[in-house]
Order: sequence, then C-alpha cells, then structure tokens
Amino acid sequence: MSAMHHQQGQSIPRPRPPKAPRPPSAIAELCAAYDGYLAKAVKARAKLLRQYEPKALHAWRVSLRRITATLDKVAAALPGEPSNGVLAQLKDFRNTTGGARDLDILLDETLPAFLAHGEHGDRLDGELLHVLNARRVHGHREAVEGLKKARLTTAIHHFHAWAETHRNVSDDELRAAAAGVIDTRFRQLRKRAARMHEGRIRLHRARTATKKLRYTVELFQPLFPREVAQEWLERLADVQGHLGEAHDRLTARALCRELLPEAKGHAQLKALRRWAKRTAAEATGKAEDSLERLHRLGHYWKH
Repeated sequence: MSAMHHQQGQSIPRPRPPKAPRPPSAIAELCAAYDGYLAKAVKARAKLLRQYEPKALHAWRVSLRRITATLDKVAAALPGEPSNGVLAQLKDFRNTTGGARDLDILLDETLPAFLAHGEHGDRLDGELLHVLNARRVHGHREAVEGLKKARLTTAIHHFHAWAETHRNVSDDELRAAAAGVIDTRFRQLRKRAARMHEGRIRLHRARTATKKLRYTVELFQPLFPREVAQEWLERLADVQGHLGEAHDRLTARALCRELLPEAKGHAQLKALRRWAKRTAAEATGKAEDSLERLHRLGHYWKH
C-alpha cells in the first residue's frame, strides 16, 4: 500500500517544449532574398515562353535588376571572390529585352495618356499606329528569341556557390558592408541627380541610380530599424515614379522620331512630341521636389 502511495505521489515528468529554432542569420536572409528574385525571374521567363505578356516581361526585368543593381557592391564589400559570373550573364539577359519594354510602354501607357486629353482625337492616326504595332510585334519576337537562350541554370549555380563561401559572414560584418554600399549608392544618386535636366541620357542615369539605391535599401532593410528604412523606401519610390514618367515621355519622343521618320511633320505626331516634352519637364520637377524631401531624411545607416 505504501509502495502504491509512493508511486502515486511521484510527479510525472512533463515533456520539454522543443527549443525555438534559431532565427536565420542576416547573410542567410540576404541569400534567400536573392533566391527569391531568381525564382521570380524563372517563373516570368516560363510564362513569356508560353505567351508574351508585358507584365511578365516587366517582372523578368525587375527581378534581374534587383540582383544586378546590388550584388556587385555586396560582393565587393565582403571578403572572398566576387560573383562576376552571375552579374555579366544576368545583365546581358536583361538588356536583350529592353527594346520590347520601351514599345510596350509607348503603346500601352504613353499614347493613351496623350489621347486622354482629347485635344488631338481619341486615337492615333491609323497608318502611324500600324507602323508602331508592327514594330512592337517584331520587338516581342526578338525578346522571346532572346529569352529562349536566357537560361538561368548557370547563373543560379554560380550564385549558390558564392553564397556557400559566404555563409559564415556575421551580422555585424554584413551590417558594416551594407552601410558602405548604401552610402555609395546614395552619393551616386546625388551626383547623377544634379545633372538630370541635361537630356534623356542624364535623366536615365539618375533614374538608374534611384533604382539601385531603392533596391539596396530594400535588400538590407532587416539589418536596420524598420521605420526609418521604410521612410527612405517611400521617398525613393516617389522619386523613381516621377523619373520613370519623365523618362517614358522622352523615350516616346525618341521612338517616334526613330520609327516614324517620314511622318515628322504630321500634326498629331508634332502635338505628341510637344506634350511629351512638357510633361517630362513637369515630372522631372516633381522628382526634384521628392529628392529635396529625401535629402532631409537622416542617414540611418551611419548610426
């Protein structure tokens, strides 16, 4: 009886709760982000090879840009071998589809915005539209042919090899590297923005610098206080949006001049060029205002 009491009095050991998994290191999160970009590019390419869609082409180009805009500086700031094999190939893949993207924007966004004013008819002259649409179809074919050769298998292999050699980078090391990369990109934007009024090429360079800084801030956001990084991202999105609009309008002028040389005296085309020039200047002015607000923010990466 006493033995039974003794057994009943014993406490039954409770199972220990499993240990919470350790959060992934910052370098692991960074490599996972790059893997995500590559996966989106693979998905977009597969969709485009089935059927061309402007949105899928945009997804392809943006996914590659997020890698090419950041990985070179990240690799240079860390010890070990750079990832040149990845970057050269991805830049080439992205550049082969740029012409198709410009024509999509012209016909799907810029022309409708111009015609929405109603001052020059509700549609572009049929002959002019036919020429532009024919060139667009040709551009789509060229893009798809380029995409057939743009297999990402080798780039993914090279990136994973690079990631494996850097998996022991500490959070502090990566944070220090991130601060240097963000600062470099910010100084580049300031330098290029000072000359963005000097024509389409200078504007394009300022826009590219904005994208590179935005994608860099986004990539390294987990390493810094979220609120301040988010404020920078919102301001950079404003700048990028205005510069993108200005660039699209100036590109429309250039494409019409290139693709419709015989119609340079056409009244509707002349009106389009005037409108594009005026609205590009307005968008550039808005970008300048957004940049001034951006410059008033603190440089959080230096703290």
